[in-house]
Amino acid sequence: MMKRKKSFLMVAGCMLAAGSLCAADYNETFESANTWTEGTLFATNYEYSGVAGKPLASANHTKVLVIEGDSYYDASSGSYTGSPLVDMMVQAALPDDALEAPEGEAHIAIAVDANGIFNVYCKNKSGTAAWYPLSSKVYADGEWARVSLLFDYGKSLCQIRIDGEPMMTDNGYLKTDRTGNGAWYALATATTSSTAVSNLKVVGCTAIDDVVISANASSYAVAANATNDVGVSCAWLDQYGLAWDATTANASYDSTGMTVAQKYDACLSPFDDQKFEVKSVTVDTAKNKTVVGIPATVDTVSRKVVLQSSADSSFPDTDATTTTPVTSGQTEVEVALPAAGQVQYFRLRAMDK
Repeated sequence: MMKRKKSFLMVAGCMLAAGSLCAADYNETFESANTWTEGTLFATNYEYSGVAGKPLASANHTKVLVIEGDSYYDASSGSYTGSPLVDMMVQAALPDDALEAPEGEAHIAIAVDANGIFNVYCKNKSGTAAWYPLSSKVYADGEWARVSLLFDYGKSLCQIRIDGEPMMTDNGYLKTDRTGNGAWYALATATTSSTAVSNLKVVGCTAIDDVVISANASSYAVAANATNDVGVSCAWLDQYGLAWDATTANASYDSTGMTVAQKYDACLSPFDDQKFEVKSVTVDTAKNKTVVGIPATVDTVSRKVVLQSSADSSFPDTDATTTTPVTSGQTEVEVALPAAGQVQYFRLRAMDK
């Protein structure tokens, strides 16, 4: 593999115009058209190797974004304020020369030095902006790592994870936040509370993949929340010893005929022989309640289950429909009896938290 003169990931920021918040996460796998511009080249016939921190291991995954020069995310596609998360795969590219300071504005930058160690360009506790080692782990030229950055623009700070591991070096502005998420690193360029992640730049000769930008700070548990190319949580697949690929997601492993992806969406185990449906309805006269039997759901990263009851089979989004949250492992739900002579309909729904 050719040696690189310099290669680093630069996350820059710009002023946020009023009303430009983006509600949904930005997710770019580079398998189709994308919003990245300048110096971009799709790599085809790419073999994805399973390494710690990688969320994708599909045989259908054949493209990455190869960088020759500068590439940046189109700011018109969305902006994120508060504590935004930037998460992506970065290919280690070992430079021939010492790392140089990023050109132009850079809130923070990540690079692999010639010794194969990830560095961060930030301010240290004395306020000096420079390159500082993030850890002692050595990456081979061409090896992939997952880089995750959680910003706190109100304090001009950033937390960093490499392959899901929180960075805890002494160069952090604060050594720990007491939550185990790692040290806080001071941004190299001053920001204001109106700054948002809306310009994500990659500079040098390297490659990137699986870019996620999220406004939801709770998504920082990247290793747990990462999903494969069909939207199934990798941590959930790991829990059941299943592969991270589309073949697995579309397969069925029990008598229900539900696919693994459908089981995940329904918060069920892929091997529990349970369908996502109401199992029984009985009347408990002693409690004056209707008791609805349901399959035992399991905890997931981003899903929840509710039981809805209504006298209208269309379950209107009004007071005519009663929605009851279902907890993990719950097999019965008690609801009020319907009015005399009134029919009562029930349905289970899985939805985003």
